[in-house]
Amino acid sequence: MTTEMKFTMKKLFIRSESGLTLVEMLTAVSIIVIMGGSTYAVFNSAVNSYQQTQSKVLQAQRCRVALDTISTDLSQMQADTSDELLALYSEDVPTMSGDRDILSIITIVKTDIDVFTAQLDALKEGTVTNTPPLSDVRRVAYYVGPKVPIEMLQSGVGVPSPATGTLQPGQAASWEVEELALYRIVTTGLNPELVIESMHSGSIPTVDENGVEIYYKPDVLIDGIINFDLKYLDEEAQVYDTWDQTDVIPTAVQVLVSVIDDERQTSAANQTTVDETTGLVQGVLTQSTMVYLPASANNAQ
Repeated sequence: MTTEMKFTMKKLFIRSESGLTLVEMLTAVSIIVIMGGSTYAVFNSAVNSYQQTQSKVLQAQRCRVALDTISTDLSQMQADTSDELLALYSEDVPTMSGDRDILSIITIVKTDIDVFTAQLDALKEGTVTNTPPLSDVRRVAYYVGPKVPIEMLQSGVGVPSPATGTLQPGQAASWEVEELALYRIVTTGLNPELVIESMHSGSIPTVDENGVEIYYKPDVLIDGIINFDLKYLDEEAQVYDTWDQTDVIPTAVQVLVSVIDDERQTSAANQTTVDETTGLVQGVLTQSTMVYLPASANNAQ
């Protein structure tokens, strides 16, 4: 083996034993950490943005569900100023975060089993007795109350009383959010006093004032609600917070609902802040609509 070949092999052997120095390794690790951290930050930001968007979408959906249901009931409202049983009942409950109204009207409700189809089937089968005819005309009531387990409503034990939202003297504008829900009561008892009394007493009536058995079903329309505000317009476009006129019905009803986002609902602290200047609550989505009542609502006209 020549000297030149020995030199070449020795050079290759030296190269094969060469590796990264400590400085080079630390530099490479630092670069990998920086790149990994940057990638995680971008990924985490994207996930948070997606979750916030989903929360806002759910907020909007809850508001729309409430507005659509209330609008449908109002658009099919039935009233007669000459009959107190067919009267519109309203009550305005002001709170620091906004109004929480109570509304009770007579309207046409879509039933689980179509009542007229059931009666026709009974006629065909010859099973009709002297029982009163079924009807899909029901009294519907809306109000805001403390959130309760759905099992409580389904069991028929009782219903929560309306939330007044009364502040204690000296209470600050930063306060704990109540767990509230918007309730919808559907009943065949037409007397508004029966429904309002059941709200305040927390009991579910089974018979009306005449002892006749009635259908009474409370449901949670939406939870996480802050405001449920109604405004009433007359023929001259005058706006009223409540409607206590018994000789005429309003021309239109403006419905406003405000829903808090999921993050604040599930937060352990569950805190929100009210802007003392504007009165607006942070983290709340508000939507409203105007519903013009049908001309046929007042059968006395």
